[in-house]
Amino acid sequence: MAALGALALISQPVLGAEAPSDSGAEAAAREFDIAAGSLAEALRQYAEQSGDQVVFYSDIGRGRESAPVRGRYTREEALRKLLENTGLVAQRLNSKTVAIRAETPVRSVSDKRPPSLAPYRLAQAPAAPQTAGRASRSYSPTPPAALFGMEEVIVTGTAVATRTKFESSVAISTFDIEDIAQQAPKSSAELIAAVPGFWVESTSGTTQGNVFARGIIQDGGYRYVGLTEDGIPLYPVFELSFYNPDQFVRIDKTIERVEAVRGGTAPIFTAGAVGGTINFVTRRPSPVPEATLELGLSDYGSYRTDLSWTGPIAAGWRGAFGGYLRASEGVRDPGYTADEGGQLRLNIGRAFASGELELFAKYIDDRSLFVVPIPLTGDPSDPRGVAGADAGTYSLHSEDLARAGLPPSAAEVGLEDSSLEDGIHPQVATFGARLAWQPAGPVALTNLVRYTTGEVRFNGLFPENAPVTGEEFAASHGVSPAYTVLATGASYPASALVQNHGYWVVNKKFEALQNDLRLHYAPGGHQLTFGLYLADYSMSDRWSLGNRLLMDVSDRPRRLALPGVTDPDGFTQYSFMNLLADYEATQYALYWADEWQATGRLRIDLGMRYDSEQLDGSISEGLIVDLDGDASTPWDNQTSLAGPRRRRVEADFDNFAVSLGLNYELSPRHAVFAHYTDAAKLPSFDDVRNGLTVKDRVTNLELGYKTSLDRFVLFATLFQTAFDNVPFQDIAAGGTTIVRRAQTRTRGLELEGELQPSPELNVRFSITRQDPEYRAFTGALLDNTGNTIRRIPKTMVRVTPTLSLLDARCRVYLTYTYAGQRFANDENTIRLPAYHKLDAGVMFDLGDRWTLQLSGDNLTDEIGLTEANPRTDVHAGAIGPLYMARPLFGRSFMGSVTYKY
Repeated sequence: MAALGALALISQPVLGAEAPSDSGAEAAAREFDIAAGSLAEALRQYAEQSGDQVVFYSDIGRGRESAPVRGRYTREEALRKLLENTGLVAQRLNSKTVAIRAETPVRSVSDKRPPSLAPYRLAQAPAAPQTAGRASRSYSPTPPAALFGMEEVIVTGTAVATRTKFESSVAISTFDIEDIAQQAPKSSAELIAAVPGFWVESTSGTTQGNVFARGIIQDGGYRYVGLTEDGIPLYPVFELSFYNPDQFVRIDKTIERVEAVRGGTAPIFTAGAVGGTINFVTRRPSPVPEATLELGLSDYGSYRTDLSWTGPIAAGWRGAFGGYLRASEGVRDPGYTADEGGQLRLNIGRAFASGELELFAKYIDDRSLFVVPIPLTGDPSDPRGVAGADAGTYSLHSEDLARAGLPPSAAEVGLEDSSLEDGIHPQVATFGARLAWQPAGPVALTNLVRYTTGEVRFNGLFPENAPVTGEEFAASHGVSPAYTVLATGASYPASALVQNHGYWVVNKKFEALQNDLRLHYAPGGHQLTFGLYLADYSMSDRWSLGNRLLMDVSDRPRRLALPGVTDPDGFTQYSFMNLLADYEATQYALYWADEWQATGRLRIDLGMRYDSEQLDGSISEGLIVDLDGDASTPWDNQTSLAGPRRRRVEADFDNFAVSLGLNYELSPRHAVFAHYTDAAKLPSFDDVRNGLTVKDRVTNLELGYKTSLDRFVLFATLFQTAFDNVPFQDIAAGGTTIVRRAQTRTRGLELEGELQPSPELNVRFSITRQDPEYRAFTGALLDNTGNTIRRIPKTMVRVTPTLSLLDARCRVYLTYTYAGQRFANDENTIRLPAYHKLDAGVMFDLGDRWTLQLSGDNLTDEIGLTEANPRTDVHAGAIGPLYMARPLFGRSFMGSVTYKY
């Protein structure tokens, strides 16, 4: 077959020469305003105004003029009118994608599908110039199947605007609007749980999830996984003590898609993302008015409203805004409003002759309950709540605990006004701009700038030792077990269980200015990118840790008084760690990438990045003092910052990272890919404060195979992730920071794909089998070398079958999740057994504009343990008859109604 030129792809479905008649959403008429002119530009405008994804060979559009399309048409009518007298027709590939081709296409005998097409979304990523000299294919092209988003353009881990999943040399998962709606995640972490290779603990609530990429050890959070919006982080650091980036990133109707790159090129385009990058792609302004309004409620007292609108706002300018408001009692109801607040996002932009400009802003003011481990009994494979309590809804928080406020020690760091009811409360604003400019020729320039400012107040209970009887607790303090319930004054039996947990408060103020400048150049078969990243950021830390409260053991526990042990509010100890710290940092990076189409089948991806970071901090950490000098009042032994002088810390770090990948198409339906990455995460504020000044260096190896058939798509990836020196640290129950180091190696296999045995049924699946292992372990009482890395399962399975009925107006889906055995500690002495989880839902379209949805979470009410107690598990022996652990949320249901126009 004759050689074919470059592919063009305009994202967001089309119609065929023999396309089926419109039905449902396709039959709805809408306003179009497309002027006569260049066919390529007209198709670009059509894609923006219709929401279709249009794909075609660039040679087809060259030299052709389109007819004007102005007025109200269905998508089929508008496209037919646009293609009048061009000699071209449109052919629908699936519900989302349309191919443009000549009326008499050339095909091989065996080729029954339209040509391979790579979608391009001007709104999603700055355009890298198309290159006429790109190496052509020497075989008959066939497109990747519509399944699994194989035709979708990816914008993460690449600087090329037309790279599809099938063409990519990295392991990547994508979730579009429909995927997100069907999954109905309660948090960002819960959505990410669908990514193979990522073990996610999402049972902390709507924020503060933990994401472990390919067996990488960490003390929680997103330390090695970058969370970005539209390609740039909201804050340059992904994890600090009491800070996770999901505090700033929430799922709502302004999110258009989510892309998750595992390893590969992630650390070339995002500083420190050695485990991967998760990119939240937002909706961009559209020239045609569109809106979505959704109202949702649940059986656990949750109410939520989501809104998204986009359309023209002035001559040449387009706008998009949206957000959400919510209030919720929470599955683990504390007796007060657990979650409350919302976010608002605004984008305005316009296109000009050689590019486009966009301005954006977002403000979030949303508080959420920090869900913690609870007391349990029984074998961990069949745990039960203590005293018959429901382990799926048990709350360690309560109104009575919140009434305690904070002891006087909190005033020393300005946190005396904190409230446990405030939970994790970000109040953060971000502003920025994106410029894409492509002058004549094979050169394009993009610039993305973001400014972030605000603060997060973190109020949470942190479990300490497992419950004991009142007699045991009193004896350990040398007093008589004469307990009373503070709220009522009633006596509390000494034979009953008591617990002593900490109320910790942290306030973090953030400020950051980031700029990412990229120059694209496309000579011959190369797609070159030269980038410069700059960041100037600061953080102010105020901590009050400890503040232990004595309480009974019950759902929504009550404070207890014990003479000689507690103060009048039930505190057995004031803060064991007060911290005042202020940090500043600057960072710059130079990076280069080349995506070289060496032959018609082979593409080679090269990347290099140099990072340089300078940190400066001023730190005060208090010493324990007895405020009144009376040993009989032990609760007021607190930290004091009056004596210690502030110490300064300064550090400089740099690193050079390299990435080499290839993608070889064995045939139009089969390809192999491989990738090697050597990168590092540089130390940040907490590391320097604790004397950890060695960068976390990692080597990633990947070898993959992908097949794209009519009814079956599969990504299979063999990987190895190796750290040469990774520090990790925990704050123990007594306030001591425990630091250990290790080399690690994880080898594994990831399978991800989709099967469509019939038009009505499709099945998505992801399977991970891995062997995360410690090597050269130091800093522990025992040598844990050879042990399994804590908190990470060796096997993870997720299967989601979806059945479409009534011409796809009704979708019934089910998700089965299996999490294999994990160990809660480095010594592998505390085992968290495997568990199974079942979720399900149904979505029903009422006409073209209304959708009803009902989703059920944890239908079997499984009590699977996702986390034990990090503050007591280090160096611990076997689990006891009573223990602290965090199980899955109990069974719950959520319903919603959505209106679109």
